[in-house]
Parts: sequence; structure tokens; C-alpha cells
Amino acid sequence: MRRRFGLILSILPVMLFPQFSNPAPVETEIEAPERLQTLVREATCAEASATLPAQLNGTSLSGVLSGSSGGRTIFYVSPDGKDTWSGLHPTANQQAGDGPFASIERARDAARAKGGTNTIALSKGDYYLTQPIVFDGRDTGLILTARCNDTPILHGGPRVGNWAQQADGRWTAPLKLPPAEGLGDLFVNGIRQTRARFPNAPADGDPRKGWLFAAKCEPAIDMWEGNTRFCFHAGDLPAVGDTSGLIVNIVGGYQPGSQWGNDTLPVVSIDDAGRTVHTKGTGYFFTAEGSRYFLAGAEALLDAPGEWWYDLAAGQLHYIPVDPSLPNSVIIAGILPTFFKLDGASGMVVSGLEFRDGAPQGSGKFYTETRGFGAIRIEHADGVKIVGNRIENVGVGVHVTESKDALIAGNVISEVAGNGIYVGTNYGTFGKSNGARILANHIHDIGKVYIETAGIWFQAADNVRIADNLIENTAQFGIAGGSIWGSNDAVYNAVIEHNVIHNANQQTADGGAIKMMGEQADPLNSTIRSNLVTGTGHLMNRTDGTFWPPGYENTSEWPSPISWAIYTDGKASGVRIEGNTLSGNVAAIGINGGWSNLVTGNVITHGSGAAFRVDDGTGRGWRPSWARPNRIEENVVSVDSDSGVVAHVNAPGHGPGYVQFARNRYSGNLNDKSFRIYPEIMHSGGFGSLGDFQKAGADNGSVVVPSE
Repeated sequence: MRRRFGLILSILPVMLFPQFSNPAPVETEIEAPERLQTLVREATCAEASATLPAQLNGTSLSGVLSGSSGGRTIFYVSPDGKDTWSGLHPTANQQAGDGPFASIERARDAARAKGGTNTIALSKGDYYLTQPIVFDGRDTGLILTARCNDTPILHGGPRVGNWAQQADGRWTAPLKLPPAEGLGDLFVNGIRQTRARFPNAPADGDPRKGWLFAAKCEPAIDMWEGNTRFCFHAGDLPAVGDTSGLIVNIVGGYQPGSQWGNDTLPVVSIDDAGRTVHTKGTGYFFTAEGSRYFLAGAEALLDAPGEWWYDLAAGQLHYIPVDPSLPNSVIIAGILPTFFKLDGASGMVVSGLEFRDGAPQGSGKFYTETRGFGAIRIEHADGVKIVGNRIENVGVGVHVTESKDALIAGNVISEVAGNGIYVGTNYGTFGKSNGARILANHIHDIGKVYIETAGIWFQAADNVRIADNLIENTAQFGIAGGSIWGSNDAVYNAVIEHNVIHNANQQTADGGAIKMMGEQADPLNSTIRSNLVTGTGHLMNRTDGTFWPPGYENTSEWPSPISWAIYTDGKASGVRIEGNTLSGNVAAIGINGGWSNLVTGNVITHGSGAAFRVDDGTGRGWRPSWARPNRIEENVVSVDSDSGVVAHVNAPGHGPGYVQFARNRYSGNLNDKSFRIYPEIMHSGGFGSLGDFQKAGADNGSVVVPSE
């Protein structure tokens, strides 16, 4: 019997009403991720026979992998090898003067020289990379994998040694980097350390601590200038002196408190008299009063254990250790945002490897054209398979650009600065990445630097299937898909199914676990079904620096935190949201601006906000000829919050035909304000009970039942 990840949620109210034609109880389960990763590694390692993938029979990856090494020449690589050897032997034979290669590049070149399709097999040990390894059309069909029972570890930079303790408690070490490069991150025994910052990072990890809050500028500045400067309160900032290398990590948005995104912006200057910070901004990001921020990267800010500062001019690394036994630690300087670049290398397989300790670039808006890094970057390469790898402490895990039929399966991706997996396009060329399959990955602790990110982000990618993934602890989204730029990056026929998502949207004021965008404004014909979502939250501060309580929702105020388990946005239309189990979130399901969406057969419990939120906000005044009402039918809803809100509809411009409710089953804390509907079609006004709603001709066939 296959081993399963043991989170199965069965909801009793579904069993109470057999007279309805609703689906059977929702059960969402996935394989134990690390066990599945082990099976993938066993099936794809260098010496595996062509029959080993049968081990995956009965799992979610059954049939997606083939034998790895039949009829291929294997070139071996080992930290103990030499590039002057033949690479045809897995271990060194000193007497014969032969054995494995020392570098992946040498093995790649040998495989190219031989021709045909070949395998590169890495032995266990540590590989310290100082530049990206590039594969191209000459490497089509190449398999890059581990030897069976070995775990090769690829680091995104050198190991730092020769530490010397200074009188002030700092330790220093020489680290020479090219003039155009800086140190992206520092890792001590596999843990990301903190770039010198102010205020200091909270010792307890509380995300509500360690921030300053932007002041209202006097005189006021235009909102569109908020991308290049913001104001601070008197006494907030320390004396920094030299601002070279100084950045501001800021969370903000268009309006005070909107806080839906963030970036790390280089500081140009600080005007103490005018209490203004001037930055190299971007036209895609804005700040306002109340935006929260911290400064990082200046020597004057280096004052707490775990902090580091790199002096590029002197080629010296400064660090205040947490552990006094620093010389015995493994310390890696993360300088590479990209380890492997597959540029035109169609059909390549990368499996069984560990990628860790790289630079954080890849998901910020500043210099948007450079967003596409990725520890593994795939560009213009079709049919690539990334399977059974572990990717940790990098900028972006896997980045797929303008490449079709990618398979990303059975990987563990964690502690990344930005997106876990990105599948999409390059701005300006807009080639598509159709046919991607993202299956059975364990993706967790996402958005450690850039919060406007997702465990899985996809755009310009039709016929994508995202299934059987376990996604946990993300800054904003668990899964986010669809168009941002309109028809250029539109998505059609996506299927998101059988995923388990815990604790999404832990860092922003506006986000959720699963989001579909539709800026192209036509039907997506996509499906979100049979997913389990729990613990979706939000984080939002007021302009005075205080925070809204966890799980807070008040549909009558603005600005206010917004959070959904599943939602459509940006005119997303033609989406079927079916058979999902949503428990312990804020709002459960939202529709924002689109038409012809169907919400059916979902089970919703223990939410702190509305079960359904429908808004015409991103599509106000827009009604295409093909538009049909959004339908919310045959769902099971237990209202467990004190507010008792079942549905909040705000679409006065579209009228009552914008959304239709029917044959739903409600239980719990319902009251005479459980339905909040604009336009005001109920005799009681904008607030009413289910009875009031039904007297207005809405929610036909729905019932309120006793709670268990």
C-alpha cells in the first residue's frame, strides 16, 4: 500500500442531506512528499534499470517518468575527480591514473564531444559553483542525475574560511568577488543569516516586529512619485553615513495601508532635513503613508548576532556570529541566483540533486527585466524534466520561460527568497510555456525576501496541470496563475487539483491560497477542484504601525485586510471552482470582476470571514456579450465566526444578475445580517437573513440546517 500524507478532512454536513445531488464527501490526500521524492530518485538515478520507474505505480507520478540510463554512456563526476581523467569510471583508480571528472562542465563537454544522448552522474559530496553552468541545443536529451544512493549537493557560491576574530566581537574573512557582483546571502550550517539591518530582525520571528512605518509627506507628494521616495518620522532612522550598498525593503501599495506587495529598492540618498528617503524606484511599485520598511546593507547597521556586511571594495566579509564556535561552522557565500541554465536544451532531465545556498534575486520588481533567474532556469527548451531534487535557500527554485511541456515533479523546494516555481514568459517577447505539469512537489516557506510571490506562479501557459502538491507557509500565494498583461500572457485550460495548501498569505494585506487572474477579459475555461486549503491569513498594519488582528475581516471598511482561500481576480471568467475543502481560512471563495464562473460542491468550515465574497471591482461597468451570471450552487457552508457572514456581494453597477445562489446548505451562526448584498434587493436593505434573501427571489432551494 502506498504511503500517504495523513491529512484527510471529511465534513459531516455533507452526509446530512442525501436528497441533494451534491458530490460525495470531499477527501483530499497526497503522498508523503519526502517518501515520493525518494522513489523518484531511485527511479531516475544513474545506474537504475529501465524497469525501476515501476516503483512509482500507484502514486500520483505513475506513468510520467521513463527509464533513465538504457543505452547511454555515463560520464561520472566527483569532488575527488580530475578533469584530466576520462570520466568513464565512478571512482578513482590511482594506479591506472583514471576516474571521474571533477567538474560538471567537463562532463558536459565530454558528452557533447561523444554525441548522441548521454548521462552525467554526480557522486555524493559538495560542489561549490562560482558561475552558472549553461546547457544548450548540443545537450538535447542529456540526463544530469545522481549516482544511486548518493546525494550530490550543489552550492551557489564558495565556502568561506580563514576567519579572524576582531576586538569588537565581529569576525572577518577575505572574500574576493568580481567588481560587478555582490554577496547575495550568507549561510551558516545551512541557515540563511541576516544582512545588517535596522530595525533588527525580531529574535522570536514575529512578522509584526522589526519594522518602521512611512510617514505622511509634507508637503504631500503625488502617488506616482511614491516609487522613488517616501518620508519618515523624526527620530526613526539612525545615522547611516555612506549609503552605497544600502537598500530599503518596503511593503506597500497604492493607498495607505494597502500593502499588497513589496520590493528591495537601492537607496540613493537620505534627506534628514526633509525626512525623505530617495530610492531607485520602479514604475510598478508605490509607497504611501503607513508602508512598513526596514533598511539593510550598510556597515553602520551591523550590530546584532546573525548579521553580516560585505565590504566589496576591500573584499572582506564581516559577521557577528550566533554560535561562538564559528571556525567549525560550514559558511557559504551565496553569489549565484542561477546554478543551471537550460537554454534550448530540450528533453534534458535533472534529477536527484540538491541545490542550496544561492543568491536571492529573482522575484523583485526593481529592474523587472531581470526577474527570471531561478536556481534551475529553463528557457526555450521543450520537454524538460526536473524531478526528485531538493532546492533550498535560493532566490527562485525553478523558472521556466517560453518552454513547452515541462515536467516538474517530486521535488522539495523550501526557504526560497521569491517564487518556488515559476512557469511563464519574458516581458516583451511573450512566448508561451504551454503543457507544463507540476506534480507532487513539497513546496514550503516561500517568499523569505520578496513577499509578492507564490509557491507556484504561472502565466502565458495554456493546458497547465498543477496537481498533488503540498504547499505550506507562503508569504502571499500558494498557487497564482493567469494574466497580468492581458492577452500577451493569457492562460487557458488550466487544471489545479488535489493540492493541499496550508498557511498561505502570511505576509500581505491582500492575497490567498489559490488565485486565478484574467486580464485578457475572455473565458479561461479553467478548473480548480478537489483541493484542501487551511490556515490562509493576512498581515496588515495601520498607518500608526499597529496591526489588524489575525483573521480579521470587515467588509464595511477600507482599507482593510483581504484574504481568500480561493479567488478569481482581474476579470477572470469561465472558471469552475468545484469540490474543494476549505477550513480555517478568512474568506473562503471570492469572485472579483469576472463573469460565468461556477462555484459548486465545495465544503467550507471554520472561516473567520465571509464564505463567499463577490465584487465587481476589477470589472466595473464591463459586461461582454458572452457574459453569464456567476453561479454559487450546491455548496456546504458552516458559519463558525461570530459575524455570521455567509455572503458579501458588492456589485451595484451590475445589478442582481451578476451572481446567482442556489441549492446551498448552511449551518452555524447565521443571523439577520448573514447576507450582505448590494444592490439592495432585500426589503431589509443591504443586510438580511437567508429568508430575506429568498423573498427577494435569490438563493432558491438553499436551506439552513442544525449544526452538529
